[in-house]
Amino acid sequence: MSQPTSPPPPVFAPDAVLSFTVQGNIMTSNLIAPTLTIDGYVAPVPSDGTRQFPIMSGRHHLQAHSQWMRRYGHAAIDIDVAPGQHLEVFYAPPYHQFINDGSMGLTTQTRKGRGLIIGMWVALLLVVLLPVAAVAVLVTG
Repeated sequence: MSQPTSPPPPVFAPDAVLSFTVQGNIMTSNLIAPTLTIDGYVAPVPSDGTRQFPIMSGRHHLQAHSQWMRRYGHAAIDIDVAPGQHLEVFYAPPYHQFINDGSMGLTTQTRKGRGLIIGMWVALLLVVLLPVAAVAVLVTG
């Protein structure tokens, strides 16, 4: 006598595509790729550019952050993906690690911290140029 067999479990196959784009480039971002989690599972992404993931349709929770000396650039979004859909999500890490929040959305995002990074470059430029100008005045004067 044979045992009754149960039907095999359903097979879940991805029926949509998620394109995840990290904005910026190697000169304006971190050399280390940000960390992306999809529903709590880590998904590898490049340090800049786009990576495509086959994904099941339905609701998903995406979180991303960057890390250098500490975690920064935290951003999250809940997305609804329809069967057969190709959904694009954009992540914009901040310009530096002194800003905790990044930006994530379905359209191109603005990066945070531009004013502070410009201020830091101006201050550095002044630290270099003022002594040179002072020496030039002393030598010519």
